[in-house]
Amino acid sequence: MTRDFFDPTPEEQKVVLVDASTLHKAQRMVAGCEACSEDAELPFENILDRLTGSDPTVTDYFLEAPTRCLQCGAEIHQKTLVEWQGE
Repeated sequence: MTRDFFDPTPEEQKVVLVDASTLHKAQRMVAGCEACSEDAELPFENILDRLTGSDPTVTDYFLEAPTRCLQCGAEIHQKTLVEWQGE
């Protein structure tokens, strides 16, 4: 039986603690979030994947500090949709 999606076992799952410095870098890469931008289509965790070099198929993130959109102040979590503005 083939699997249509990858569902990692607990042993395969990787949890990454995202420190304040990395969160600050990620924040600056957000042009807006789902609360303030109609173009927010990318989950915030995709930016974290890029910054940490983590495998998105097995990685979950634990944010060291609350993160907010620099445009509107809304709280951003790993699954929050954002508009990416690049580095």
